[in-house]
Amino acid sequence: MMPFEMQPGMVYEYPLWRIGLLLVILTAFGAVSVELVAHRFVSVEFRRRHNDAAAAIFSIIGVTFAVLLAFVAMLAWDGFNKAKAAAYTEAAAVLDVYAASIGLAGTGSPALRDDIISYVASVVRVEWPAQAEGRDVDAGTEYLEKMNRTVTGFKPSGVADGNLHALLLQSLSQLRNARQQRLLAAETTVPAVVWIVTLLGGGLTIAFGSFLGVPSLGMHLAMSAALAISGALVLTLIVALSNPFRGDFRVSTLPFDRVLTQIEAPATRH
Repeated sequence: MMPFEMQPGMVYEYPLWRIGLLLVILTAFGAVSVELVAHRFVSVEFRRRHNDAAAAIFSIIGVTFAVLLAFVAMLAWDGFNKAKAAAYTEAAAVLDVYAASIGLAGTGSPALRDDIISYVASVVRVEWPAQAEGRDVDAGTEYLEKMNRTVTGFKPSGVADGNLHALLLQSLSQLRNARQQRLLAAETTVPAVVWIVTLLGGGLTIAFGSFLGVPSLGMHLAMSAALAISGALVLTLIVALSNPFRGDFRVSTLPFDRVLTQIEAPATRH
């Protein structure tokens, strides 16, 4: 099976529970099949004579794979948290621009407010659904550039206006930086090489477990299946977190929804 990062549509087009169940079934079936093959060609007595050496090596392989699995899970979790933080930072930057624009004198203020609303709406209604499908759609840059032109064209008439102008420029700069962080987080996933090493390590760990000589075949099959299922559950978690803007468990538009509601509320009252 190819790594999930290389076939994102195969994973994120289906519910997470279905992907997890498929992983559990496949890994358990694979572990049981390997053990049955080992039982067929290598006698239990022969394996029991080498249990001490096999158990020592198996413990090293198991610990190595456990550390690798924990590393990948933490890598995915850290990426998810960074994506979530980027979304909240961008929404807060939008609110800062809006708060600073309230004091803007002249005809530029209503136009700037409309551009802010259009920017947030494009992020929520266009960019976010596109990110959920794995597509890169840049719908907000147009409104961001319009905001920048409006603020740049503002002519301060005094010290207060000058300070407000500087604050608006700074807020817009922070918004651009936050936007880039969010777009980067949407493109950053667990690298393919990490998936390959993780899957090969899991297969090696399960396969080596069949070298142990356990008197009861049923007990050995149950232990091998339990080992495979535990790894599959962690892999399901990694799949859920590896792409922060896709799948059932993804970063929501909640911070932008709140900002849009807050900005549109004054116009509704008027």
